Formats: sequence, structure tokens, C-alpha cells
Amino acid sequence: MDKKKLLAGLGIGLIGLTAGIGAGFVLDTPDTVVQTVTKTVYEDKIVEVIKEVPVEVIKTETVEIEVPVEVEIDNGNLKVVLDHIYDNEGQIEYLLDDLDDDEVDMIVERIVFINEAKMLAIAEVKSEGIDMLDKEYIEDIKLDEDDIDRFRIYDDDDEVIIDDVDFEDKDAQVLVEAKFEQDDIKYKALYEVTFKDGIVDDIDLEEITLRD
Repeated sequence: MDKKKLLAGLGIGLIGLTAGIGAGFVLDTPDTVVQTVTKTVYEDKIVEVIKEVPVEVIKTETVEIEVPVEVEIDNGNLKVVLDHIYDNEGQIEYLLDDLDDDEVDMIVERIVFINEAKMLAIAEVKSEGIDMLDKEYIEDIKLDEDDIDRFRIYDDDDEVIIDDVDFEDKDAQVLVEAKFEQDDIKYKALYEVTFKDGIVDDIDLEEITLRD
């Protein structure tokens, strides 16, 4: 993968660097004086004339300034992170829940779990979705799995919703929508797939609605 450049502190805060830069400051200190001594021979006597002249002294202090630093990244997991951010239009705050600054590297692990959960949820709805519609009623219409046509899952990444997630225990609730037709009437069904310890635990048909 080509190297990509990220600006420190971008998005979810994956990179943050502080650069220490030495900066010089000029300070006037008029309380410093230099004595000059002039000796003059006057009538066989040496006369000393002392003059005190104020002198400006320049001092330099070094301070640390926090500045953004452009860093080159070459990481095999970077594409996973960037794809997830793009596909979800930047709505990834849930990935940062309970993470400390030194745990940012866990974001990739969390994204991998989310992606797997979404794929497994889609597969579960493909396998069980039509059967679960059988003998369900919407208004006064009874559905029959043998008459259901054009069953299609909304499977784009941003269409499959993580309703709840516990990353530590690998528990999650994933919402998956599907559209279908029966007798030329168009419907939409919403399913909830529940994960326990990283595997599918249950699937429920939440609702059926008419669609245009």
C-alpha cells in the first residue's frame, strides 16, 4: 500500500506529536552596569575617574512549543481504518468509547470485529430472513414465504447498523434491513441479529413496513 500522510491529531486522534523548538527571546536588563576607569596624570598625581555605564544584556531562553507535525504512515491496517471512516461518513465515535490515549491501537481491532459482525449478520438474514416472514401479517395481509419475491438485503456498510456493542465481551446487536415483494406489493423488513462472545446468538424480526 502506498504511504499516506496524515496530519497529527486528525479525525479520531490516531497520531499526536509534540515538537520541542528552541525560541530566542531578547530581554532588556538595565540594572547591569560596566565600570570604566580612566587614569589621568594631573600635577604629578594620577587621578582615577570611574564611570558606570548601563549595559543591555541579551538573554536567551528555550521554550517548548506544541506544533502539528506531518508524519508518513506505512501500515497494513491503515486501509481498514480509512475505509471504515469513509464508509460511515466519519461517524465512528463509538470506536473510541472507554479508550485511553495509550489504547488507540485497539481501534483497528474494534473495526475488524465490527466488520465481521456485519458480514455475519447479513449472512444470517440471508439464511433465515424469508422463513421468518412466513405467516406474518402486515395490516390485513398475510405473508407467505412461497410468494415472496425479490428479497434483497441492504448490505452497504453504512446501511448495516451497530445498535449496541460491548467490545470487551465481543457482544453486539446489529440491525439489518431487507426489501421484498409479494403480489406486486413492496415491503421492508427490519431484523436484529444478536452476538454473544463474537458469534451469532439470536435473530429477531423487529418490524415489517410498506415501502414505495
